[in-house]
Amino acid sequence: MAEIKIFVSHRIDVNSEQIENPFYVPIRCGAVFDQKNPMNIAGDDTGDNISERRMSFCEFTVQYWAWKNVRADYYGLCHYRRYLSFADTRYPKKDHGMVEEQWLNQASIHKYGLDQARQMEEMISRCDVITSEPADVRQLVTPKGFQRTVRELWEANVGLLLEEDSIPKLLELISRLTPEYKEAAEGYLAGAEHRGYNCYILRKDLFDRLCRFQFPILFEMEKYQQECGTLSRVPGYIGEILYGIFMYQITKLEKWRIKELQLVLFRDTVPVRNALDLAWRRIKRGANRAVRAAVDPIMPKGSQRREAVKRTYYAVTQPKRRGAASIK
Repeated sequence: MAEIKIFVSHRIDVNSEQIENPFYVPIRCGAVFDQKNPMNIAGDDTGDNISERRMSFCEFTVQYWAWKNVRADYYGLCHYRRYLSFADTRYPKKDHGMVEEQWLNQASIHKYGLDQARQMEEMISRCDVITSEPADVRQLVTPKGFQRTVRELWEANVGLLLEEDSIPKLLELISRLTPEYKEAAEGYLAGAEHRGYNCYILRKDLFDRLCRFQFPILFEMEKYQQECGTLSRVPGYIGEILYGIFMYQITKLEKWRIKELQLVLFRDTVPVRNALDLAWRRIKRGANRAVRAAVDPIMPKGSQRREAVKRTYYAVTQPKRRGAASIK
């Protein structure tokens, strides 16, 4: 039986539903900032770790911890609200090429096969790579409208997610540190298939390759960002681009057993306490939809006006505790 570990990156300020499946390993992202551990789950702050980089590296602190401290035959990564679907049924995609589900609960866990360990093991053991389906860049809204390539998609978010010179610096680092991925970098960025969110399951040797590719570049990008940039989370987004480049390398330029699955975004992951709690959440959900219906025509998704309002909102409402910013 293969040793399969899918590490779930959990926010330290949100008590999210956990899945009863031996393959899922919940880990607190940035646990060094969370000494109380109210969720009573392991953290990324033991052994060889970069837990203190949580504000800039996001879920990559969990990936690094797993790489350095855990042995397995297959390594996976997902987020507290994003999971690969193991269901036989295909579901309609919505924003950014993902399936959207309102609640993460026992019903939705079963709907997407996340509690079916035996079926999951059968699929995983037959593959070298399990990854999310790519999204068509030409259907993704950005602050500058629709784009044609992955590079244009990211460049449309300069000032929000990346610095002006983030991609040129990334390509320079790849050429210098990992030139064997230069062709994949150029091909991925020039293409229209975007692979984001860092949700995957990889055979041990491929996971090791991914980490050896990503982290030296991320550490160099972090130094450069601290010297020349103003956006703290650039390394995390650069890691997402590197993930897409790596997947391009092994899916387009190499031959492996690959399976693509739908990626599901769960909007609300906090366990429901009782019927009253559920009713109140449904009311808030309806109010939220009404607000969006009124706001979207005035401030469309991805517009500069909408992004400016979001920045102001989060500046006012973001938790003050260090390390509590949201995961992408």
